[in-house]
Amino acid sequence: MLINLDRQADTPLFEQLYAALREQILNGELASDQKLPSKRQLKTDLAISQTTIEHAYNLLLDEDLIYSREKSGFYVSAIEQLNQGTPETIPKIRRPERKEYALPLGTIDTTLVQSDVLKQIARDVYSDPELLNKGDDSGETVLKEQIRHYLNINRGVTCSTDQIFIGPSTEFLLEQVLYLLKYPKMTIEDPGYPVIRKVLDRLDSGMDTARVLEDGIDVDQVADLAHPVVHVTPSHQFPSGAVMSLQKRIQLLNHASRNGHYIIEDDYDSEFRYTGRPLPSLQGLDQNDCTIYMSTFSKSLYPSLRLSCMVLPASLAELYYQKALSCNVPRQMQHIVARFMEQGYLTRHINRMRKVYRKKMETIVGRIAAHHAVEIHGEHTGMHFIIRVPGMNLEEAAANHGLVHGSAYSYEKNLEDTVVVGIGEKETEEIMEILDRFLEEVGV
Repeated sequence: MLINLDRQADTPLFEQLYAALREQILNGELASDQKLPSKRQLKTDLAISQTTIEHAYNLLLDEDLIYSREKSGFYVSAIEQLNQGTPETIPKIRRPERKEYALPLGTIDTTLVQSDVLKQIARDVYSDPELLNKGDDSGETVLKEQIRHYLNINRGVTCSTDQIFIGPSTEFLLEQVLYLLKYPKMTIEDPGYPVIRKVLDRLDSGMDTARVLEDGIDVDQVADLAHPVVHVTPSHQFPSGAVMSLQKRIQLLNHASRNGHYIIEDDYDSEFRYTGRPLPSLQGLDQNDCTIYMSTFSKSLYPSLRLSCMVLPASLAELYYQKALSCNVPRQMQHIVARFMEQGYLTRHINRMRKVYRKKMETIVGRIAAHHAVEIHGEHTGMHFIIRVPGMNLEEAAANHGLVHGSAYSYEKNLEDTVVVGIGEKETEEIMEILDRFLEEVGV
């Protein structure tokens, strides 16, 4: 029997022998009921131990590829042969080209992450054998309680622990909400967060857009559309940076309560407000249980954490439990974040990040304003801002310098004169070098 074994390879000899025999059986080189060489014969032919051969034969027996006859030996089982495929066994998958930006959005300064603290907490958590079994499908109670306390103090959110649900992302949580609401037609912001449209397109759920004004979404347009759900980013509208006024928040809540509609409030960037006190969340103002609140730890901790939360009105919370939905976040990760919050690290971490990003934002915006004739918007909150050159299409120049062009976030394509600048990842001087080169090409 011709079998080549590589004694220098990392793969054990018994696995090599098993794989070779398996391939010959599946390809029909060894016919059904054909007798295999004896262990003694293979030992001689291949110069390997009998134990190696026994291990290989046992693996073939486990897969029913061979069978034994008492005092006779081993034989090939009768199996249907695999159809022969094309010579190229590993297909080439075409994937869309991923855009890389010089100043991307949704990234952070990783040097600010308290890695040593997280490592110590993680060691303790992964040493707990009780967390190896399945937990609460909706999320760990200890984390939900910490989130309830944090949101109440910092965002004015009022809810019970049982109204809080955990997920790996707001995109995931949005899909769950749409399922609970039976995929209603929605009103979304324009410009707006493209992931929302991606989810709606994927689920074949209808939508219309309402324009964003200087003080937030156009509530009159929302009312005219009269869809049962509206999605908003009131604390720091993405990407315009507009903050929804208190008057408009009240108008939106009154419209929703009068018509039995829901508001999905994405509070993704609320921690990073650099001037004045942040306005209360819509959920905290809501007196009629019509707001679905969502937030994420992607900015406050780090993007790859993959942990978000939502607060559902009581009726939808009960439906969540009835439908037996689940959070899909590992228990250990939930407990790591819960302990990080409980021990006060999250609050201190956010305070530190806010100072760093505020100084970076003020420096960058101040230098741009001093040397370039452009409009700047959205710099008072969050980790991105907008540069606008009225009347000029910046698409080509943005592409030349790896910047995010505003039209990527506008369904009506009405932001040709803007770029969106992320300040999270790179140092101030590097950001300024990129922007100076861009603005020099633009000629402003």
